[in-house]
Amino acid sequence: MAKKKKHRKKYFTISVTSDYSVDKTKYYKSRFNLFKVSMVTTILVVIIGIGLTAFEFYELAQMESKLRVFRSIISEQEDIIADLGDAKAELEKQNEILNNSVAQAKAESDKAEEENQARHLPSFFPLTGSALISNVDTKTGTDEETGEEIITEITTEFAMSGASDVVATADGVVTAVKENSTYGRLVQIDHQNGYVTIYMNDSDPKVNLGDEVVRGAIIFVGGSSNDTLGYQIIYEGEYIDPMQIIAVDG
Repeated sequence: MAKKKKHRKKYFTISVTSDYSVDKTKYYKSRFNLFKVSMVTTILVVIIGIGLTAFEFYELAQMESKLRVFRSIISEQEDIIADLGDAKAELEKQNEILNNSVAQAKAESDKAEEENQARHLPSFFPLTGSALISNVDTKTGTDEETGEEIITEITTEFAMSGASDVVATADGVVTAVKENSTYGRLVQIDHQNGYVTIYMNDSDPKVNLGDEVVRGAIIFVGGSSNDTLGYQIIYEGEYIDPMQIIAVDG
């Protein structure tokens, strides 16, 4: 009959020594099962590894979640930027349209103002029919301050044809309707731009004091008994030759 083999119990001795004295070395004996220690150590390592791996997966999941949030925010920002870009383009388009409208309105306003100024400039011929200049009466005087000779009045006299009527040479307001010792009747029109025109003829005026007249409006009706027109232009208080204005603007 075979004898059972006895397992030897393994002991491990741990010594603790001092750098100052060898005599103070202490010995400790410990007895433990190496296999069990190895198993426990392996299990602990596995548990720690699983824990670290799980924690890593958790961190990765958290990072992925944050990335999804960031991607969503970036996508929303890109949409907002795109909308702002569209809005900017629309505003630029509307601004261009507005600028064009303003420019067109200004051009139309400038044109209207230019036409209005032209209509108030007494450049129109004062008669509807043909006429000859029969006389230019220029009166002079002496300037009280300088002593120089100055023009005090210029009257251009037209010999009217039988079919001619006297007309306003520009838009304005009638500021005088009265008798005239030389021609019979006088009508004065203020064109509200520094120009004043005076029409003198021996017939009844067709306008009244305060009337607003337009260029070409009839002032006197021509006829065989009133075939002379005396015409004057005053600019800023001084008489000027009417033919200078008519010559420039036709």
